[in-house]
Amino acid sequence: MSLITIVGGGVAGLTLAATLDPAAYDVTIIERHPGYSRVPTAFGIWPFALEALERITLADALRERGLLLNSGLIGADSAGRPVTMTKQDPGTWLITRPALLELLDEAVPTTFRREHRRVDDATTLDGDLVVAADGARSAVRRQVWGDEPRDTGVVAIRGALETPPGIPLDQMREYWGDGMLFGVAPNPMPHGIGTNWYASARRGEESPAEALAWTRGAFAGFPEPVRATLAAADPEHTVVNTILESRRPRELVKDRYVLVGDAAHAMSPNLGRGACEAMVDAIVLGEALNEHGTEGVRRYEKQRLRAGQRTRAAAAMARRIALSPRAGRALVQVAGRVG
Repeated sequence: MSLITIVGGGVAGLTLAATLDPAAYDVTIIERHPGYSRVPTAFGIWPFALEALERITLADALRERGLLLNSGLIGADSAGRPVTMTKQDPGTWLITRPALLELLDEAVPTTFRREHRRVDDATTLDGDLVVAADGARSAVRRQVWGDEPRDTGVVAIRGALETPPGIPLDQMREYWGDGMLFGVAPNPMPHGIGTNWYASARRGEESPAEALAWTRGAFAGFPEPVRATLAAADPEHTVVNTILESRRPRELVKDRYVLVGDAAHAMSPNLGRGACEAMVDAIVLGEALNEHGTEGVRRYEKQRLRAGQRTRAAAAMARRIALSPRAGRALVQVAGRVG
């Protein structure tokens, strides 16, 4: 029986563990911070990721805990006017981060071991394979691949409210203008529909209280759904993160080490596909290992190296466009031609 050590018990790590055959692999999952986020922000699960979850029989469970999103609106407010363009996203589901992690955690075989600790030296880890599922700041990638992610100079400020958003409950809206963006969407919380919101701007990382104070002033000229959401937001249900982007790796497999998820392709959140790509990585890797043994890592690399990097590059482009000072005016002009 082959030994696999998974470093990271987040979306990528748990999905891989849920995919691996417990009759073929002895698996250890190492997670530094076990448990679920205190702020239940939502992930968008695109159809291609749901199709992958179907293969490991988790798609129905996700639908039961999620909410179907039928459309999205991108709006521009560079002149204080909500000008919108419709972008259809049929079949995309929203699920909170805690609900997704719980769903994946429940699917992990009970025979797999869990360790709660920090990994300082990847070379000391046991395993025929060591899978780096430890995020954008991956310790395994830093040590074995020898590189660090780029700091984009942009922060993501995200939060959740228990009250519903002031928009249709099957729709999300995103507003661009003056080098900033703000998004608002429904949030399928356990007690009912709440609000998921997020903002991005070129700033340094701050405390949630400082970020909220700045955001309320900076977005004061944006439409009513933005102002109402920020008025109700509180620091206890807000998180602030620097947006990091991975450098393009030449390979996802080096000796006995394998990159998956954000460790392979940390990306800007502008396409809403980071969690989706991480789950697809993990399922493709798990399926290849189940079918071909540890030699399956090369099949995984061939299938997922370019795919993940294409999405990373597209997300970076979307971030640059959305945060351009002229993005709002460009959308106004396009919307005028379409209308």
